[in-house]
Amino acid sequence: MRINDMTVFRFCLAAALLAASLSGIASAQTTAQDLPRRNPEMSWPSGFEPSEADTFNHNKLLIETDCGMVYDILTKPDEWPFWLPIASKVRVSTPAQPMTVGSRFAWSVFNIAIESNVFVAEPGRRFGYTVTPPGPPPLYAQSWLFQPVEQGCLVTTEEMGMGDLAKQTTASGSRLVHVAHDLWLAALRWQSLFGKAPGFGNKPVAE
Repeated sequence: MRINDMTVFRFCLAAALLAASLSGIASAQTTAQDLPRRNPEMSWPSGFEPSEADTFNHNKLLIETDCGMVYDILTKPDEWPFWLPIASKVRVSTPAQPMTVGSRFAWSVFNIAIESNVFVAEPGRRFGYTVTPPGPPPLYAQSWLFQPVEQGCLVTTEEMGMGDLAKQTTASGSRLVHVAHDLWLAALRWQSLFGKAPGFGNKPVAE
């Protein structure tokens, strides 16, 4: 990629993500608003039931390409920092690829340390993992669903949390997560349609 092309690429990507973020802020939903939108085809780990969640988010976006391609991009968390500005410091357990049930990875989101364990990995269809700071048992989980449609792939992501922290952030925290997931979906769409971004400076951490 020539320097001029890269400059244009960065500008367009930044503009697209900013627009998605600003749109998300305006339409950010709370748990009470998002829970009725839950998709019953979503997978959750044992002990996680959205109807009992203290905080819950539902986001979706049409991506105009094959669901298999979108799934392959999302299930490489070691590459998230190259195209997802909120993710950094990714450490994937060996073997890194492909992600399967039981695969583990550590990462940071908004500089908050997270440990994740994959609980569902159905190529081109479902992917999900726990989202918990190191130490406590998993109390948060994020699940993804990929549905082929005439225009491409409808990607839905839902996140739920339980416990004291989730209860404390049911309103404000839920809105922030909703906006973050809108940004995540917009970045995933860009990556799926236009290829690897030049990077945000958040390099994966080598083992």
